Amino acid sequence: GRNLVSDPISNKGLAFPLSERDRLSVRGLVPPRILSIQEQERVIMDEYTRGWAARAEQEPEDEIIKSGVSPDNIRKWKVLQSVQDRNEPLFYRILMDNFQDMAPIIYTPTVGWACSHFSQLYRRPRGMYFSHGDRGEMASMVYNWESDEVDAVVITDGSRILGLGDLGLGGLGISIGKLDLYVAAGGFHPRRVLPVVL
Repeated sequence: GRNLVSDPISNKGLAFPLSERDRLSVRGLVPPRILSIQEQERVIMDEYTRGWAARAEQEPEDEIIKSGVSPDNIRKWKVLQSVQDRNEPLFYRILMDNFQDMAPIIYTPTVGWACSHFSQLYRRPRGMYFSHGDRGEMASMVYNWESDEVDAVVITDGSRILGLGDLGLGGLGISIGKLDLYVAAGGFHPRRVLPVVL
């Protein structure tokens, strides 16, 4: 399943129907919500035409923007996520060499903005999703994760994220960001961590 959702030719993102998610071992690797290819296209086209940094400039009353997250921080977050998608060793090298400057970009406060916009920013699996519909299936779903050996798991239920309230699945960004810090500053291996949202 992990290879399937990482293969740009075969991956359908959130368009996998529930029956395929079980059969192809991608259940839990993608958020439980199903979005058709056309719905995913609308999300991408919205980003393409308006862009998130531009949108942040248009939201001066947004609590996150008021807290000091600038459009430039959002741009930097997206650059770093793009590097992580392509080349994780490079991402962690950059993060370790520039930790003090980049920690606020990949975690608090910028991660709050990323969490509140997570559904529009989702590109590939970076953790596991366990929904109410997965009750009784979680033990089998963890086998869909790429690593059999995990040293650190960060779990969120998506509620009370940085004082922003219940962000649901978007809260996974907190688990991801925290584990990125654990890898860069704590020496954990990136293949041996597991971000989770319940």
